[in-house]
Formats: sequence, C-alpha cells, structure tokens
Amino acid sequence: MDASVPIASDSGTDANPVLRTLLLCDLVDSTGLVERMGDRAAAELIRKHDRLARTIADRHGGREIDKTDGFLMMFERPIQAVAFALDYQRGLRQLNAAEESTLAARVGIHVGDVMIWDNRPEDVAKGAKPTEVEGLVKPITSRLMNLALPNQILLSNIAYVLAHRAQGELGIAQEKVRWRTHGRYRFRGVPDPVPVFEVGEDGVAPLKAPPWSSKAHREVPFWRRPATVVVEGMVVLALLAIPLYSLLKPEPAVAFANRDWVVVGSLNNLTSESVFDDALESALRISLEQSRYVNVLPELKVRDTVKRMQRDPDTTKVDRMVGSEVAIRDGAKALILPTVAEIGGRVRVTAEVIDPHTQATVYSESADGAGAQSVLGSLDTINRKLRVRLGEALTSVTNETMPLEKVATDNLDALRAYSLGQKLGSQGDDDEAIRLLQAAIRIDPGFARARIALAATLFNLDRRTEAADQLEKVRALEDRMAARERMLADAWRANLSSPREALGQWKSLALVYPDLFTAQGTYAFYVWQYANDYAEAIPAARRAAVTHNPHRGMSLYLLATLELGEEQFDSAHTHFAEASTLGVAYENNLPASLHAARREYAEAKRSLAEGRVSRMPSARLDRLLTETAFAVDMSSWNDAERMLGEAGKSGLDAARLRTVESVMLSLQAVTGVPDHVRGVVNSGLRNLAEPPVDEMPNRDEHDARILFDAWLAARHGEPSLARELLLRLDERVRDGANPLLERVLKVVEAAIALREQSANLALERLLPLVDGREPYVTHLALMEAYRAVGDPRAAREQARWLARHRGRVYAETGTGPAWRVYNVAQSTLALLDTAALSLRLGDNDDARKSLQAFMTAWPGWKAAPGPHERANAVDEALRAGSLP
Repeated sequence: MDASVPIASDSGTDANPVLRTLLLCDLVDSTGLVERMGDRAAAELIRKHDRLARTIADRHGGREIDKTDGFLMMFERPIQAVAFALDYQRGLRQLNAAEESTLAARVGIHVGDVMIWDNRPEDVAKGAKPTEVEGLVKPITSRLMNLALPNQILLSNIAYVLAHRAQGELGIAQEKVRWRTHGRYRFRGVPDPVPVFEVGEDGVAPLKAPPWSSKAHREVPFWRRPATVVVEGMVVLALLAIPLYSLLKPEPAVAFANRDWVVVGSLNNLTSESVFDDALESALRISLEQSRYVNVLPELKVRDTVKRMQRDPDTTKVDRMVGSEVAIRDGAKALILPTVAEIGGRVRVTAEVIDPHTQATVYSESADGAGAQSVLGSLDTINRKLRVRLGEALTSVTNETMPLEKVATDNLDALRAYSLGQKLGSQGDDDEAIRLLQAAIRIDPGFARARIALAATLFNLDRRTEAADQLEKVRALEDRMAARERMLADAWRANLSSPREALGQWKSLALVYPDLFTAQGTYAFYVWQYANDYAEAIPAARRAAVTHNPHRGMSLYLLATLELGEEQFDSAHTHFAEASTLGVAYENNLPASLHAARREYAEAKRSLAEGRVSRMPSARLDRLLTETAFAVDMSSWNDAERMLGEAGKSGLDAARLRTVESVMLSLQAVTGVPDHVRGVVNSGLRNLAEPPVDEMPNRDEHDARILFDAWLAARHGEPSLARELLLRLDERVRDGANPLLERVLKVVEAAIALREQSANLALERLLPLVDGREPYVTHLALMEAYRAVGDPRAAREQARWLARHRGRVYAETGTGPAWRVYNVAQSTLALLDTAALSLRLGDNDDARKSLQAFMTAWPGWKAAPGPHERANAVDEALRAGSLP
C-alpha cells in the first residue's frame, strides 16, 4: 500500500483529501465482443487484457482501484498516467495482432483532490473493494472517458498542463506523441465547462474532436453556431471586400514621431487555449519593446489609468473603447489590439492599429501558423511589419530585432509564468513574484529576461548573493538577449561590483534608452548616493517622474529628496505630497526631515509618526538616527542621549551598533567643552572595538563610518589617531570606487594636515572639491582652514554656507549614517561661528543677530557646556566691545 496516501481505519471519516491523478479506461463494445467470440474465448481474451493492463500499471506506478470492463487506476502524477495510457494503447495493438482480435479502448485522465480509505476486512469479505476513492475528480474522469472515441486518450486542462510540461520523461517515445486541444466541453452534472485535450501517437490515435452527445457537448462561440452561419457568410464577404476597397482608396495613417507611445490592449482570445491569455500580451510587448522608435505604455500604467476611469483594472478588458480612452488620457499615439483565433485548423494572430480619437482601425497585420507553438513566430512576423508601418526604418528592424524565442522563450507556459510574476511584483507581492519567475526559469532555464527580472527583485530585497547567482547565469545567455536586456544585465551586475561602475552603466543605459524609467530613476538615485551630484540627479529624476511611468510615485519621492538637498523646500513638499497620494509608503524619514530643515519640529514628528515601521536593520538604524537628529536640532540633549543609549534594544546588528557608538561619541564632542573633548574623543575612539568582518552590512557603510571616526580624531586634535584609523579603509576608497567616499577621504586628510599646522596645504586640498558635489563637511573644514590662515571673512562665508544648507544636511545620506546627527548640529553651531567671526571682523550688528539666531534655534544651549561657554564668550565680548 502507498504509504504517502492517508488511509482511514474505518469508513473514511478520518481520511484527508489528497491530490492524485485518476485514469479510467474502458473496452469499447465489450458486450458485442462476448456475442461474437462466446463466453469462454472472450473471457480468456479479457484475462490477457487484464494482465497486460496490470503489468503496464506496475511499470508506471499505477494503483488499481476498481475493475469492470476496464480499470479505474490512480497515479501520483499526470505524466505517469499519460505514459501508462500510451503504453496501454500500444499493448492493445500488439495483443490484437497476436490474438487476431479487435479490442479498442478509450481513456480519460483528470487530476484533483480525492478521498481514499480502506474498507473493513468484514466488508471486503462480503464483496466490497479493498480501497475506495471518491471525489468530484472521479465523475469528471468518467465523463472524459465516455466522451473519447475508440483508441482515444482525453485529458482535462490541469492534467494536460502538468503532463505536457513533463513530456520529456516519456523518453524517445515522445517523438511520436502528439498533443491536441479540442475546446471546452460541458458535461452533464458538472457545473463548469472542462477544457478537453488529447494525447496520442500520430497515425494511430484519432487526434480529432470527439462528437457531441446528450451527456457532453462542446461550448461553441455564438459566431460558430448554426443560427449565425448566414451572418458569418456576410462577414466573410465583407472581409474579402475590405482589402479590395483598401487598394482603391488612400490608406488612413497615424503619423508617428520618434519616441511616441502606444498602448497594447487586452488579448482577444478566440481559442480554447487559456495559456494565451497572459503570455501573448507580454510577448507582443517584449517584441515591440525592441524598437527604439516607439515606446510601449507599461501594463501597470494602463491599470492605473483604468482605475482613474472608475473601473476595476482586474476585470476590465482594455478593448477598443477602453484602450482608446487610456491612450488619449496618457498621450499615446495609437492603440494596438491583438487577437488570436483558430481558423481552418490553423492559429491566426492579428494586431490592429487603432486611432484612439476615432476608434477606427488604421491598419492590421496577421500571420497564421500550425498549433499553439506557432504563435511566437507569428508575433515576430507581425512585429516586423508593424514597426515599419509605425515609422521605423526597415534596416533598423532587420538589424536590431531578435525573434521572440531568442529574446524571450519559445515556451508559452514559461512566458505566462513570467507575465504573472511581473504583474504581481509590480503590485508589491514580491514573494509570489519570485516564485513565479523561478517557475518560468524551471520551465525554460534559458529564459534570460526572466533571470534578469528575478535578479532585480532579489537585489531590491537585499538578497545580493542570490541576485549575483542569477546574473552570472545570464552571462551564458547573451545570444538570447536584445541590446537593451544586455545593457540592463550589465547595469545590475555593476551594482554588485562598485558604485563607480554602477554609475557608468546606468548612465549609459539612461542615455541610450531615455524612456526606460528604470534606467532614469536608478541613475538619479546612484548619482545622488555615490556622487552627491544634485544638479545631475534632478533632471534624471524628472525624466523618470513623467505620467507614463507606472512607478511615478517612487520617482516623485526621489525628486522631492533631491530638491530637499538643494533647499527647494516648497517644490519638495509638493512632490512628497504627490508621491503619497500615489501610494508611496516609506518610513517618512525624508518628508519629516523636510519639516525639520525648516525647524518645523511638530510637523516633523507628526510626519515621522505617520510613516511605516520597517523590520530591516538598515531602516531601523535610519529611523533611530533621524529621531536623534531631530532631538539634537531642538537641543533636547537628554532625549538624544537616551535614544542612542537604548539602541541595543532595537535589534541592530553589531556593525550598526558600532555606528551608534560613534554617533554617541560625536554628540559628546558637539556638547562638550573644547579643552575636554580631545581626551574624550581619543579614549573613546581607541576603546571602540571593530565588529567582525562577517557582520558588516556592506563595505561602503563600514568605510563611511571609519572616515567619520577619523574626522572626529583629526578635528579634535588627534591627527595620529586619525591616520591609524584610515589604515583600516578598503583600498577601493582610495582608488575611487565610491566617488563620494573618495571626496570624504580628501576632506579628512585635509583636516589632518590642518591639525599638523599645514593650513595652506589643507586649503589646497579642499578648494578643488568645491563644485556642488562636495560633502557638507567640506565647508566645515574650509571654515577651520580659513580661520587658521587668518582669513575671518572667508571663514564667515563658509559658516554662513553651513547654516543656509540645512536641506543638504538631511538629504546627504551617501556619506554614511554616522554623519547625520553631527552635521545637523554643525548647521546650528554655524550660527555661533558666524557670530564669533563677525565680531572679529568688527561687524557687531551681524554678530548680535547671529548669536540671537543661535540661541533661538537651540533654546537648550545652556545645557550643553561647550556651546554655552562659546556663546557666553561672544556675548561678553559684545557687551565689553572687545574680541572674543
């Protein structure tokens, strides 16, 4: 007995449903056989038949459940049932040849949940079967068997999909095996229509649709019913007349310009092949996306527009009317409607190009093929014709287009799994998207586009090792990739290599494909994070934040962050709000920081409280340091120290807790008396242990924290300690792998030179950095250097820059998380520096104004010994009329 099947001990009340494949075979006209041969001869032939069937069942893992004129058998998998059925039909032919008989059998196969139990021994002794099987799957299997013609094997849809996918297990026999679809049948007593398929050997099996009966009839579209034959004839005449008419009149056209947009509508599937439904739309999109002349409006954007039309995007078909309105709303030049139909035993694919303003068909292209697998080739043919008629040069189409079976896959099941995975991923269901993309790859391991999509999803979930594995496998598939996919794969690989390499690859992709939103948005993000280049990042973010982008909300959020860094506060506020209305839901650190930069702390706290709470360690650290920065910005020293002191309870890893310790030390440096800070920093930095290498979240974050520690040591009188700390840096920083960290390193080296009495050398190193991409701390170092060389006016300009650029303080995150709290403090201390420097320049009015601004910004300044001492010195000097 199969140990994997739960068997109840009694009447089955304790049995659990299990998924199994049932097969029912039946000898045709067994009663007539007895009449022709007589009881004895017929019984002997039936015994030989039964031994044959049981031998083949054992070979394929079948289990006999019941026996009449044929057998009810159960299998673990559909492919086992199909293998049995094919061998069974072959065996019958051999038995007929040996016995000079005419046995013929029909077979039905279905998959579903069944209840299985053993009958009690006393019931078996009275004639009951040893094992019972019940469930809806059983009558449907019977209906399929009864529908079948002699020598025919019929399968349900689910049995077909699973068996066809595993047909390679049939071995060399699969070369003779043919699969056919016969449409949807309605069986008496079964509520829903059942798609019926056939498997058999060419020349032996009928391989044709079984006839209708009182118990089963085929579901036929209204246009194929007898009542509409006359109408069909008229339609055929019209179809013949239309081409003649088209030849005699000027062809209407939609004038396309370079980079125009088109909408791909819902597939009109007039066949019984449900696998076409999602797969062909994606295939047409993939095919058209190879064009650099026109762009295809993303499916997610189409869904968003349908939703704005007060329709349900899950149930609304993008037909001629709906698609035309979508095109008009989104500024697309045309609607393309695909159709697939069975005509005369062949599969025809058609694409109509529709003017959305008139809803008239401007022109259409069609291609025919034999069988379901022909549709991708037909789409290739249609795509080449469409691209030429949409305005693209024939040479460009010929040189750049790859067949769909190369750039995508020749397996419709793989294409459908990919399509569904992309759809669910765009809706935020990453786990299910990953499972479907993995399924697409299992079906077709050479599906490069699916591997790239899977790698991107894994990378965005910070599963970098798995992403790298997929991208490495993509290398061997470059002959199956279009130019855009090759560049996209190179860009994702660069993400795993170095920031400088990533910047170069994403910039190239953005330049070549200006309407590829992923390229524009990612380039804007990286040029902000890795180059601190707001002037370059903002235009790229704007190109990504156009209405055609289905992820426009994310691009608007990024644009608002960049505008925060440029102190464009009103515009940033508008774009953060617009992103929120589009459903963007982050932790709200940056929208809250916009209010903090304006010193609107009540709004900052409210905005932060409304943000979501992430479980990712990096997000928890970011939230902690944002809240601490707000506390420091309000001079709430006790709150800031408490937050940092309780970081150990937040579940941070060792590396990030080490960053918190550096921030705590920097807070002591900000608030302490200068004479004591040097000792605090020296002993504090020397006592902070480095976390194990294998616990580092990533190398850039680790190097950023080392640079921060070295800065603290250099600025507070310990240049030798700063040099020691810099020895721990990865060589990639010195080689410029991360352009922004390379600049921070130069600032730290300038600070070391300044503390070693080389102020002029410090200026020589700092001034070339000032080009709009310099890190915030550059101006703090310049202020100190100018003060050291005796140029208080230039030093005051740097102090004023520090006080004015509070947006940059909060938006500059690429330098690492440790800098934020420290830089926020410096933006207010810069007011005190401005007061002291104005006093030295004899500008007492500005000194008083700046000192008052400092005291207002930090109402708790007296509780910080260092700032308190410095502010008192300026105040006393103003009162006495002397220099501080």
